[in-house]
Amino acid sequence: MTLSTTYFQHLYDLLHRDHPFFGSGLEESLARIPEQDLHQPIEHRTIAQLLEHMLAWRRDLGKRLLGEPREKIELNTPQDWPQPDPGKTKADYLAELTDTTAKIRRGLEVFDMEQLTDKLHPDYDYTSVDLLEGGAHHDIYHLGQINLIAAILQHRRAATS
Repeated sequence: MTLSTTYFQHLYDLLHRDHPFFGSGLEESLARIPEQDLHQPIEHRTIAQLLEHMLAWRRDLGKRLLGEPREKIELNTPQDWPQPDPGKTKADYLAELTDTTAKIRRGLEVFDMEQLTDKLHPDYDYTSVDLLEGGAHHDIYHLGQINLIAAILQHRRAATS
């Protein structure tokens, strides 16, 4: 397959469809999660924390693709793992996921495919392909964690019923 805007848009479409090859999409997964589970910790993470983390990187990718000013996100900092607002709802997260996807798609529409193999930074060997595919892979990875936390919380509820 030739790498194209359509290919990268397809990667982001997979995240939002029902029954993608990796399990369940974002909306499909969140639909099954009770509102009260968003902020319930399992070990050191909550579903809301994972969503905030995903959104931070999605916002960054959208800004990068559109050439907008952006802060560098240092790993394992509050910019990387923003503290969730305890009043934030599933509807809020779904709206932000929709907004960030739209921004990424707008960025992909204007992205110069001639730059796919360009390095993103002189000190690293990451290219634009790594960035574009990595954004979708990052979401899939954390979506798996969200579904695992949701399953653990559901199992705990069933065990105490």
